[in-house]
Amino acid sequence: MPRHLSKSRFKLALECVTKLYYTGKREEYADQNLSDPFLEALAKGGFQVGELAKYYFSDNPVEEGITIETLDPDVALRLTHEKLSQPGRVVIAEGAFLYDNLFIRADLIVKEGTEIQLYEVKAKSVGADIVDDESFLNRGGKKVSTNWEPYLYDLAFQKYVMKNSEWGAQFNISAHLLLVNKEAVATVEGLNQQFKIIKEDKRYKVVSPPGLSRADLGNEILRPINCDTVIDRIWNAFDVPTDFETGIQFQPFIERIKTLYIQDQRHYSSIGSKCKNCQFRNDVQGSNLKSGFHECWKQQTQLSDELLRDNLVTEIWGGLSGAGSPVDKLLENGIHKLSDAREEILLPKKAKSEGSKSGLTPHARRMEQINRVKNGMEESYFDKAGLKQEMDGWVFPIHMVDFETSMVALPFHHGAKPYQGVAFQFSHHMIHADGTVEHKGQFLANQTGIFPNYDFARALKRELQNDNGTIFRYHNHENTYLNLIASQLESDVNAPEDKEALIAFIRSITRRKNGQDYETGKREMVDLYDLVLRFYYSPLAKGSNSIKKILPAIIKDSSYLREKYGTAGVYGMDLPVKSLNFHDHIWINPEKGMDPYKTLPSVFEGYDRNHLDELVKDFDELGDGGAALTAYNYLQFSEVPDEQRQSIADALLRYCELDTLAMVMLVEGWREMIPMDILN
Repeated sequence: MPRHLSKSRFKLALECVTKLYYTGKREEYADQNLSDPFLEALAKGGFQVGELAKYYFSDNPVEEGITIETLDPDVALRLTHEKLSQPGRVVIAEGAFLYDNLFIRADLIVKEGTEIQLYEVKAKSVGADIVDDESFLNRGGKKVSTNWEPYLYDLAFQKYVMKNSEWGAQFNISAHLLLVNKEAVATVEGLNQQFKIIKEDKRYKVVSPPGLSRADLGNEILRPINCDTVIDRIWNAFDVPTDFETGIQFQPFIERIKTLYIQDQRHYSSIGSKCKNCQFRNDVQGSNLKSGFHECWKQQTQLSDELLRDNLVTEIWGGLSGAGSPVDKLLENGIHKLSDAREEILLPKKAKSEGSKSGLTPHARRMEQINRVKNGMEESYFDKAGLKQEMDGWVFPIHMVDFETSMVALPFHHGAKPYQGVAFQFSHHMIHADGTVEHKGQFLANQTGIFPNYDFARALKRELQNDNGTIFRYHNHENTYLNLIASQLESDVNAPEDKEALIAFIRSITRRKNGQDYETGKREMVDLYDLVLRFYYSPLAKGSNSIKKILPAIIKDSSYLREKYGTAGVYGMDLPVKSLNFHDHIWINPEKGMDPYKTLPSVFEGYDRNHLDELVKDFDELGDGGAALTAYNYLQFSEVPDEQRQSIADALLRYCELDTLAMVMLVEGWREMIPMDILN
């Protein structure tokens, strides 16, 4: 089949037209995106939702054979033609359509009479605030809201191809998004267990129990929204949200990018904050794979290869895309390197109230980063006196906790709603007043079809209720999920007998919004991430504050940590630093780049944890939980042999243990770096 612009390529062009040139060239250009759609679907729930949707239009889609399975585009086009030519009502999943070198595979289409209904199925939730497709527009109704742009333009492209294909003259075509209704309530038990994922002939497919029918799935939890009105505006009224060309409309945009892609031409889009997470970047010197990111920047900045290697403005903290992005502010002023940044460009328009908190403001932190680059300083910023004041309020023994969680689209239980958060794992380290460290406890619920949240809260309560020591988390995740579990307990008509005790425990260690104010527990968890932002900056971590980047930074700064955790006979089950999962592990190895995470094998063979963690960037600012979430969902929704199930569970326990040990190391490193005259 000749080179055609597919809907996935169209969506890529919306992100950045230059990416069209790099995509599909894995032998030539580095591509950091996962090539395995199975793992991505596990993380985001797309496989199960897509299969459930079929049952809303076909009583038994497997027996009726509505899915066009072939990957061959020509065969798919022929089979689609044959099915649509049949009389009466026809339902097709993965139907193929072609128009003028534009090619799509539609999730679901229903032909009835002179009408064809197109459905794009998404594992994205929608609430009562979305009344109709005009709710997807911004307040002025002059463009699609940013959050909905990828979905609406994808659907508009599909309808455009179908409308102009051979079927457009024969049928009226209407387009719909089919989304997860977060207000719906499951009326059957174990809905998500009805759709298992298996690997067959190097492909993944969803299998359901024999004879499963529409009646077995209970109340509909997917909601169709007709989008014809908005699509008409996308086609005829709105400018395409692209920096490819100002004011370009839908059809000219398609024609331009189609020509670029088919002829394999490269068009350089303007560089910006969007480049920060470019998947076509390769920083490995000597690699055989080219870096599309660096080729773009070299062409538009005229910087040498050497200058492009480090300290670009994309590295600045808080440099993600959006209004007022520091990256875009600097680029608008012709500044490409942090060494050329000027403070007046980055000054906030209006100073935000910092309340009673001491330490660096966001702007001051950015300037610490910039000034270290300007002055060639490798030394970290560390406000010893400021952090010491915080430490004075800590109560020993202190506790480090880290959670691993999932939000599955299809509910576990009767009476549950979609995307009911699941907390399936935690790790707990303690530091005693005498400096002794131990991995005190852990929890992992890896059984299939079990809602673990109440057992999770119960186990955490047992871990933390024995003293009044200070509890630490890293960022907001743990606080968010504990409040979620408390809400689940409050609304559950079948809540356990210890409901009130569990809620009281959760409220005692969390903070929550109550109207315009916050209610804070007497033993509210301390956020180590917040302490990093206010008191510590390492040039090694650059603009990242993920614990995975901060850990190598504190190790570089602390000879105490390098000596303690770089030695055998220290960390293990019967060693001075007690572990629950390691016998004698050396965490710091110069050959691994001083990064303890690199001393552990992958959770999934062949996939680096960093790549898997990127899967949750959409809903996790730090993106630290993708590997665990994907592994848990794999155990839940796949047919996994017992030996592999145990291997994955063991890997999850080790990784989560390191997450809380990383918090321990951070605090230990800080304490050793504070001079005795300040410490005392």
